[in-house]
Amino acid sequence: MSDDPRFKIVEGIDGDYVIIGFPHHLGAKRDNVRIGQDHGPDSLRRFLPRIGPLRNAEYMKDISNFIVSDYGNIHVEDDQNLEKLLEKLNQKVKIVHNKNHIPIVIGGSKDCVFGVLSDDLHVISINHIPDIQLPYDGNKPSINSGLRASTRKISITYFGYDNSKLNQEQENYINEKCSGTSLQKIRQTQKVFHQDLEQQVTQAGILFKQILTNLQGKRIHISISLEAIDSAFCPGVSRPCVQGLSVEEIFEIIYLAGKFCVSLDITDYNPTIEDYRTGFLLGNLIYYFILSKGKDIQ
Repeated sequence: MSDDPRFKIVEGIDGDYVIIGFPHHLGAKRDNVRIGQDHGPDSLRRFLPRIGPLRNAEYMKDISNFIVSDYGNIHVEDDQNLEKLLEKLNQKVKIVHNKNHIPIVIGGSKDCVFGVLSDDLHVISINHIPDIQLPYDGNKPSINSGLRASTRKISITYFGYDNSKLNQEQENYINEKCSGTSLQKIRQTQKVFHQDLEQQVTQAGILFKQILTNLQGKRIHISISLEAIDSAFCPGVSRPCVQGLSVEEIFEIIYLAGKFCVSLDITDYNPTIEDYRTGFLLGNLIYYFILSKGKDIQ
């Protein structure tokens, strides 16, 4: 791996980081949101061999000793049964965790997060529209009502959501049942500038670091919907976001997350709308997540 300046991906489930594809958009389909997210994992794989380098001069990190493996995609006999798909995803994630390795789940629509959860995880959900609408079809999870539909107790923090999209009941739900940092609050944060490479300089990065500090000692899963990123930089999503998180902010967030989080999912990549710019961005998010645990270059 050290002879190649870029990532090498091996097959299987034994890498330090394990990519697991979840090529399904059933949660989006249930909410009549434009589908196509099922093509996300395979489209991403075109970009992974091109990201790097293994020795990064920006953060002075070396990740050449890490092994990144690709399990492939999650399928069951009936691929229209979201609950069985989530159950199988959960089994694979547990296998990776039991090896003390880090699973990286690529969706698919964002309901795949419910295949990653366990009782000891705290979830940080970076999401333009929180999934806290009241379920309308029993307790079936969907991209808009996943949290409310879940029967398990979930410890969750929402980050980067647009509170102008919430009604009062939903705002109260976040304040009383969860915790959250809205995009509007992020924009009120004073920017700071440092010479230290490890210091946060973006508005979102400053607040995200505070959240991680407050969660110190807990096992953290980070769930990123690409819809939370400003669509000027991330057009390949079903519900584009105007004035969302900037590229600088999301890279700073993912780098911070890589230091503290035990698992990651990134969802809502829809290559049927736009594939190249968004796919390359997604690939680099994975790169910066891994880079954060690299060895310091002397």
